[in-house]
Amino acid sequence: MRNFTFLLFVFVSFSPALAQDTGSGLDFLNISPTAKTLSLSGAATATPSGPAAIYFNPSLLVLEENSSAEVNYTLWIADVSNQFAAINFIRNNSALAAGFFYSGSGGFEARDTPGPSSGPFSVNYLSISAAAAHRMGPFSAGVTVQYLREEVFQYRANGFGITAGISASFMNERVRAAAALTNLGEMESLDLEATPLPTGFNAGITADFLELATSGLNDLPLLFRLHLNWHQPVGENLNRHSSSGFQPDPVFSSAISTDIGDLFVLMAGYRFGSSERPFSTGISLKLDPVRVNYGMVPFTTGFGTVHSFGLQYLF
Repeated sequence: MRNFTFLLFVFVSFSPALAQDTGSGLDFLNISPTAKTLSLSGAATATPSGPAAIYFNPSLLVLEENSSAEVNYTLWIADVSNQFAAINFIRNNSALAAGFFYSGSGGFEARDTPGPSSGPFSVNYLSISAAAAHRMGPFSAGVTVQYLREEVFQYRANGFGITAGISASFMNERVRAAAALTNLGEMESLDLEATPLPTGFNAGITADFLELATSGLNDLPLLFRLHLNWHQPVGENLNRHSSSGFQPDPVFSSAISTDIGDLFVLMAGYRFGSSERPFSTGISLKLDPVRVNYGMVPFTTGFGTVHSFGLQYLF
């Protein structure tokens, strides 16, 4: 009976995660934590995006013009909420950052047998992270260390993860290339077995490809930027998912952002490959020293639409 109950809990609790193009609950680490990176369809490996770089490429932390703090709330599908908060301190050619990323949902009903529920339970995932980055000329490198925790009903498991990345800038920083290895680590057993981490390799390019300015007294400069990203599941994560019948596929993401008069940025992205959320869009308002961000990701299979809201403070 205990095994039957546990398997039932796992099936119910992982169902929102499976709807996210994922294989397990810890794949929330593959979801962009902020409205801005969601708007770019995750094509952010080579794009400085504030403290959120902790989770996809920490080498970008030192490339920001200002230190900053950021909070973000994402209403995911199936009543799953994602919450993110982080801070990034920059001094000379180094950066130190810390943050947390939480994903959870409640209101599930526990049953040992058919009939009335024996009570509600929730599913929660948490990452607490610290990161450091250093810049050497056109190159930068960074590393993130995470404490991970998952809770499913009365079961608890702790673990750790490591993310490392590098980046290089060219052509007066109009072009940037970067690569990162994300979520290396392991978890304790969650009752019967350990949940695999979504380890992956990411490579990306960001390029300023067009700059325009209107004529007249009130100039309105426009800057168009291209973002490209390749995500490949690797290592034990790929092997374990394959043995369980779930085969994670590589994902290619592309996005275009348009900076309008240094007042606001319009963003749109598209994910190629097996995805139930291929399209994304969003906007970022620049109200110095505050950035107000919004992202929207519609699912194509009727699960609903993701809405993400964020505030970033520069100092």
